[in-house]
Amino acid sequence: MISFLKGRVESKESGSIVVNVNGVGYLVHVPFSDKFDLNQSPQTIYTYLYVREDRIALYGFSNQSERDFFKILIDTPGIGPKVALNIISDMGPERFQYAVLEENITLISHISGIGSKLAKKIILELKEKFRQFKPDLDIVSVPEEKKDFVEEGIEALKALGYSDREAKQKILKALGKLKNQKSITIEELIKESLNKV
Repeated sequence: MISFLKGRVESKESGSIVVNVNGVGYLVHVPFSDKFDLNQSPQTIYTYLYVREDRIALYGFSNQSERDFFKILIDTPGIGPKVALNIISDMGPERFQYAVLEENITLISHISGIGSKLAKKIILELKEKFRQFKPDLDIVSVPEEKKDFVEEGIEALKALGYSDREAKQKILKALGKLKNQKSITIEELIKESLNKV
């Protein structure tokens, strides 16, 4: 198995890059081609070699945890490499794990290649596995326009004595609970997070 490639990115398109390793060009399918800079050497791309009777393809990632997450996804019934890349591109590992744990069918079914039927199946297959991982529901999983708002809520809970991790979990869960409201005040967010004790 090819675990990683180290070389120069010669070209990139939407969803793929070509990596020059000692004069050999490897076509690598990636979730984000813009994560890799052209003509800067050396770059390390962590890879997964996908082998089937009718297809051999190389998939690449900017870090090992992203690659490991890809492996989990493609081992899940109904998720092939293309859908797995869409999950990583559209939501990222942390946000997707959070959506599965919250059984957010609507959010998951917005990913290209996933309908509501497959979303339900994915939740059924992955919820217990993700619960065991206890993913760090980091602030990076929050939409950009809400990050400052969420940070303020986290700091408020930390001031009440919660650890950073506990505060993040409570605020993010509260945000998910209130997601259907048109507008949320910081007071409402904090109150909802404390109701989850």
